[in-house]
Amino acid sequence: MEEGVNIFSIKDLESYSGIKAHTIRIWEKRYGILEPGRTDSNIRTYNEAELRKILNVAYLNRNGYRISRIASLGDKKISEEVLAVSGREGIHHEYAHPDSLLTPSINFNEEKLIGSIAPYIRKLGIEAAYIKILHPMLLRSRILWQTGEISRVQEQFVRNTVSKVLMIEDNLTRQSAKPKAVVGMMNTVDHAPVNNFLFYKIALKHYGCDVIFTGGILPVSKAFEIHRIKPFSVLVVNHEPSDSSEKDFGYLSRLGRSLLLRSIIVTDYTLAEACVTPENIIITQGPEDFLRTISLLTRLKKAS
Repeated sequence: MEEGVNIFSIKDLESYSGIKAHTIRIWEKRYGILEPGRTDSNIRTYNEAELRKILNVAYLNRNGYRISRIASLGDKKISEEVLAVSGREGIHHEYAHPDSLLTPSINFNEEKLIGSIAPYIRKLGIEAAYIKILHPMLLRSRILWQTGEISRVQEQFVRNTVSKVLMIEDNLTRQSAKPKAVVGMMNTVDHAPVNNFLFYKIALKHYGCDVIFTGGILPVSKAFEIHRIKPFSVLVVNHEPSDSSEKDFGYLSRLGRSLLLRSIIVTDYTLAEACVTPENIIITQGPEDFLRTISLLTRLKKAS
């Protein structure tokens, strides 16, 4: 993806950053955070540079920076602050700083990148390796792209390589002969953290679940069709938040009741502002949160 080639809507910015569209509009008007283009019908449009900026703004805001302070910084200073904050997060890393693992991505050396990851998987197992090594590396590569330290194609190379590693691990992880639960998985958005979703499938299989995942992108209404063919008791869905998130959750809750599901787990929920959710909806914000949730929800021990 080259800067300026792709055009994004304010809804895209909301989905990528977790900042509600109406908040982005307020920040634009009050602080001049972004300067969107306009279509002939006066609809806001944004380029990749503005997408990267709102991601940086959101990152600093989540790390305690007031929006007024962020707005007083220039673009270069915002990037420097993001690098500084994210760098501090890895200083005391128990195993390896993500930057040291990302070096092979500069020259697109897939064999070397996989070779640097493999020892951690052998030592820790895929779950701990993903939490401690792979996921931090993915987050760091995204930060480096946001701040212009690596290109979009290099960041995409990292994501694609990690996907290959996870698919290998998924193929090595067999479904339990006597599953303790049947779980449906649906990815409903085209810019979801796909590697996280692959990891969740592996984790569920490790917990002895029979996992149904069609791959690709489907509307959540397709859960009825999947359930009719093969009933499941828990639905894991990467559902896109919106300005009307509570209405979205209401729909998911009704879907869950119609199918007599125990729970619906919404993964990687990035919307920064709080939202009231029905009792049968569980929100998880990342891999560690997801692992805690499935262990408590199913009360399952890992399959040997």
